[in-house]
Amino acid sequence: MIFKSVYVNVFLTFVNFINPSSDEKVNTGTASFYAKKFEGKRTSSGQRYRATERTAAHRSYPFGTLLEITNQNNGLKTVVRVNDRGPHAKTRLIDLSYLAAKDLGLINSGTANVTLKVISIGRPSDSQRHNEKVEEQNTEKSTQIISPVFQPELLEKKHQYMIVSKKADGS
Repeated sequence: MIFKSVYVNVFLTFVNFINPSSDEKVNTGTASFYAKKFEGKRTSSGQRYRATERTAAHRSYPFGTLLEITNQNNGLKTVVRVNDRGPHAKTRLIDLSYLAAKDLGLINSGTANVTLKVISIGRPSDSQRHNEKVEEQNTEKSTQIISPVFQPELLEKKHQYMIVSKKADGS
């Protein structure tokens, strides 16, 4: 009997660790936002950072996790999707995209005390699927090959031009 109750307690602790209750999904800390120099650079998930999207960097939440962020100073809220790792400053809880920071009113101050509430936990496969779609679209756009056609009238022209198209992999 004792073994069974210990097993049940260990199991419940493990379940709570993996899928905590809604009370445990609320964190408080300091938020900051990405500098302009990161625009277009790749995030840890492989996606490109866009200041016009509501995204965020968090140290531990899986990519694709949706978070409701509330500025404790003014009550403004926004919802962001985790697509990067960070922030690298140990005193910060989350880094926000420019648009998300603007929604919260922290552009002028640079940082703010915020409350994080998990709306839905992302799955790594969601982010992977998104990355594969983006790569597939980029490959389709970059591999449009123009077939050469012999046109005798071009031989009479003084200047001739050749159009060269490269694939995404550089070949």
